[in-house]
Amino acid sequence: MRKKLNKKLKSYIETNILPVYDDFDKGHGKNHILAVAQRSLSICSGFDDIDENIVYTAACYHDIGMKIERKNHALHSKELVLKDENLKNFFTQQEIETIAQACADHSTSAGIKPKSIYGMILSDADKDDDIDISLSRAWEYSINHFPENTFDDNVENIYQQIVMRFGENGTVKYYIISPQDSAFLKTMKLFIKDKNYLRNKLKEISHLPDC
Repeated sequence: MRKKLNKKLKSYIETNILPVYDDFDKGHGKNHILAVAQRSLSICSGFDDIDENIVYTAACYHDIGMKIERKNHALHSKELVLKDENLKNFFTQQEIETIAQACADHSTSAGIKPKSIYGMILSDADKDDDIDISLSRAWEYSINHFPENTFDDNVENIYQQIVMRFGENGTVKYYIISPQDSAFLKTMKLFIKDKNYLRNKLKEISHLPDC
């Protein structure tokens, strides 16, 4: 039977955990966390036997390890979940370990399948399902890290990233494909087939005149 989200748990996280993300970069900030939490709850609505409290908590903690370092942040997030004594007010030790493991498993870049349905939900929810948001993040990253690049250099960089992530042997893996994810993947594959389509979309995203 589905366990609905506990209001006291939600209040605890909103007061004590979400503010930690205020100083993070845009790609891992509070807006991203809230979006992942919303997508996680949306995905889990298709399951009868799920605990929304575990889903929501894993989503809200999954990037908190960024405050230690970026490279291994998923593992740091796991450690911070296990160290949070306040979670014992809401969960059993086994449930806390499930949350922690979901955080550790949320990135698909390592090619390791999540160990539970909660990790699969979080992994899928952590991926953008909005084309404009996804390309905006990619554009911002490119112009900030490669300021010397021309517009076409940035297009090429983003194109290669899309191929690497969503191409035939792409690194991005989905476990529970929602209709929104399916539409997102279809568009990404169109970008791979037609680089000019991607170029025009990035021109729109970046608010640049004709290039």
